[in-house]
Amino acid sequence: MERPKLRSDWAFLEVKSPAPPPVEESVRAWTPIDAFILSRQEEVGIDPAPLISRRAFLRRATFGLTGLPPSPEELDDFESDNSLQAYEKVVDRLLSSPQYGERWARHWLDVVRYADTDGFAMDEERPTLWRYRDYVVRVLNEDRPFDRFIREQLAGDELDVGSEGVVATGFYRLGPWEEDNMVPENKRQDYLNEVTDTIGSAFLGLTVGCARCHDHKYDPISAADYYGLQAFVAPLKRGQPPADLIPLETGGEFYSLKMQAEAELKKRKDALNSFRDAVRPMVLASIKKAPDQITEDEFDDGYRALVNAPMSKISKEDAKQFEALKLAFREYKGAESFAPVACAVTNPIPSEAIPATHVLKGGNVTSPAQKVAPGFLSRVQPWSAEYFTNLAKAESTAFGRRSLLAQWIASPNNPLTARVLANRVWQHHFGVGLVATPNDFGKNGSRPSHPELLDYLASRLVEGGWRLKPIHRLLMLSRTYQLSTQHPQSQALSKLDPDNRLLWRANFRRLEGEAVRDAILAVSGRLRLVPGGPGFYEELPAEMGREFPFFKWDASEADQRARRSLYIFQRRNMVVPILESFDAADMSGSCARRDASVTTPQVFTLFNSKFAHETSRYFARTVLLEAGLSPRLQVESVFRRALGRPPTVSEWDTGTRFLETRAPSTAPNSEPSDALADLCLVVMNTNEFLYPE
Repeated sequence: MERPKLRSDWAFLEVKSPAPPPVEESVRAWTPIDAFILSRQEEVGIDPAPLISRRAFLRRATFGLTGLPPSPEELDDFESDNSLQAYEKVVDRLLSSPQYGERWARHWLDVVRYADTDGFAMDEERPTLWRYRDYVVRVLNEDRPFDRFIREQLAGDELDVGSEGVVATGFYRLGPWEEDNMVPENKRQDYLNEVTDTIGSAFLGLTVGCARCHDHKYDPISAADYYGLQAFVAPLKRGQPPADLIPLETGGEFYSLKMQAEAELKKRKDALNSFRDAVRPMVLASIKKAPDQITEDEFDDGYRALVNAPMSKISKEDAKQFEALKLAFREYKGAESFAPVACAVTNPIPSEAIPATHVLKGGNVTSPAQKVAPGFLSRVQPWSAEYFTNLAKAESTAFGRRSLLAQWIASPNNPLTARVLANRVWQHHFGVGLVATPNDFGKNGSRPSHPELLDYLASRLVEGGWRLKPIHRLLMLSRTYQLSTQHPQSQALSKLDPDNRLLWRANFRRLEGEAVRDAILAVSGRLRLVPGGPGFYEELPAEMGREFPFFKWDASEADQRARRSLYIFQRRNMVVPILESFDAADMSGSCARRDASVTTPQVFTLFNSKFAHETSRYFARTVLLEAGLSPRLQVESVFRRALGRPPTVSEWDTGTRFLETRAPSTAPNSEPSDALADLCLVVMNTNEFLYPE
């Protein structure tokens, strides 16, 4: 199979809006998508795979759009819907679900390297960064135009969009950061490099960072281009600007958690102050200063001096209690997570000098070469004289620089942005992007398997107001989306097209770590669909606490730990085992596409972990309430909830015999038998559970 012959700089060329090509078997072209795919298949004489069943379509679509399995009731409703609009209704229902935003937010958070801590040795927490995560969920559920989404992240504080714009600029605070004794100039430069590189990969699909030390060896990006791009963000100041988000964050469980956290903080503070009050007379007598001039730290130091003094009559046990009270207060982060501030950035005040940007020889901050002004990539020049006018103004002011950058990136005339976005949407529906390297559209990246289709999708995206939901609908209602993973000529076609770039069948796809955990909670009946707010702390194995003693990790209450994995507090240096085992994204940089490995730790996690055993018992309770005491009905319930289908005759017989030979439950409201919990555990460990088709 020959690859399409394209210019090496194809991604920099203007996006066209090609008409769908004619195909011989027009009955198979349900949508324009199919016409582009079938045209290539007909060129080489390939017949695509047969279509999947309704059950398989609903599982594919539901996991794809919400990251959760369909319920038995949803499966029954779809199977019985004989209307011509049955498939359209399913897609529209899923797109309007709040869980759509949670599912697709995870994809974007991978790209922009979201985590709730700094990384590096100390891995300090970012207690209010969750507001950026919730902002992404909100944007996607609203189907906010993606060009606006881009502008808000790059310059929300400069746009008239209220405090949400400040939260959106949390984009600049997502990368790793180290608070150490590093030379300030080096620290600043490392930060600017990381931000510039991420802007290039996330929005433009380019490895601009390769031009940091010298002109890019493969793509038309010079070192001057790189530092000109960096000059747009050079004045940035990291900060915690106020975020008046009360209208978005009041009511319901969020408000209750906020009140609990503040009450707990007050309780710890009161306990500490009570201790200080008890020893105050002795401490004040030992410090030669007026009481109103003694700081809290001086008071505490005075108390410690008394304890350690020779012939001291103050109890050592009391001193230990004091240190414990102080530690408990200092390390409590619950209330800090609700502080009305955003982990974001600001511009310098007008009186502050704007740092100059230079091309750095070899990328070395101590070797500056020529000074550069804010500027776009020379290969993607602006489309009107207004850009050049604004560029000239940007050189002398900090405010408005990032707005200009955002305007250029989010322009419908930018040939890169819409292509990159359309490719990302395709990737998450089909497993592989039309460009298989979603963060690299350059010469060293993969050529698009269907360049005309990519341009068609990019142009449809722009013409449709940069809204993603119509693109989802277009892809999912295509015949290509509904192909089976099985093909009668798989062996021969795998030799012709081993990577399935012509899409003659659907790609086998395993659930990501978050979807695995969420699916386990969902089928067990334990999942709580509570949106937003500070991340919760999953319960970790005791050995992890011994391995990472310097990280504070107190497990949240059980009801919080039953929430979706998106809301787990995401630490860079200590990943929750089930997510790590199933290839969680490495947040040291932009993650364009996750791996899908098959490893022994996955078996240990799903079969032996405390989480798996607790949830399988919860699953068994749900089955017992649903199916009663009949082993046969219990087996049916387990399979329908976990796999979306009734058991086969063999599975039914084997499962029933297994339950009947073990001690059964004696009443529907009693604890389920160990056998039923074991059956639930085994079914959740099947390939069919992890690979929904």
